[in-house]
Amino acid sequence: MQDGPFASYVVRMGPGKLVTDHCLVRGVDDTYKQYLTSTEVAKITNLPTFEQFHIDLEGRPVTIGHKIHDGGHDAVGGEMSNFYSSPAGSCHNH
Repeated sequence: MQDGPFASYVVRMGPGKLVTDHCLVRGVDDTYKQYLTSTEVAKITNLPTFEQFHIDLEGRPVTIGHKIHDGGHDAVGGEMSNFYSSPAGSCHNH
């Protein structure tokens, strides 16, 4: 059963490199919530340079492991964890 505010939302790009009309897909994965804590935010906001902040915020592929930005994408999962079609979450349904 589909319910919620995006139940009938149509994504017009993806999955991946494809361009198709399909339902928004999510796949919440609590494994990545460890990257989305106030402790992680405090760590990066206390870094001495913007470059260090930027790298630690964005994460992969610059860093070996996940950081806040890519951890958020992977925590939501589905469309948001797909490198090519993750912007589909911000597309407007016309």
